[in-house]
Amino acid sequence: MMGLSLLIICGIVNAAPKTTHDNIGKAEVVSAYLNAVVHGKLNGIENAIDDDAQFNIVRGNNVNSMNKDQLLASLKSNENIEQECKCTDTAVQEDDDTIVHKVEMKYSDFTRTDLITAQREGKSWKIIRVNTTYN
Repeated sequence: MMGLSLLIICGIVNAAPKTTHDNIGKAEVVSAYLNAVVHGKLNGIENAIDDDAQFNIVRGNNVNSMNKDQLLASLKSNENIEQECKCTDTAVQEDDDTIVHKVEMKYSDFTRTDLITAQREGKSWKIIRVNTTYN
């Protein structure tokens, strides 16, 4: 009887929906972005980005904007491609509800700088904006 009860309890516990992938912490949200952009590893990036996120890329006087779907398509086209750059990540602002991180990717002849803004949504964090410049 005890064994049957244990078997039923284990079955119920394993059948419960797992939502841990939806609750991304602030460190994980930045890490997912860096892994996607620098290392071409897309695991977790879709959940790390808010559906209404904006991505602005400034090149000289031109500003190109993308939404989440456009960014994900761009990242998928570079999946598993390791960028040949030195990457540094610096926290510019961190509080209970918002984080801003500055990421510099130094290539041999230019530097790409991403300013990542993420906000807390309940127990999870989501990227809401990334501004990219090239120097």
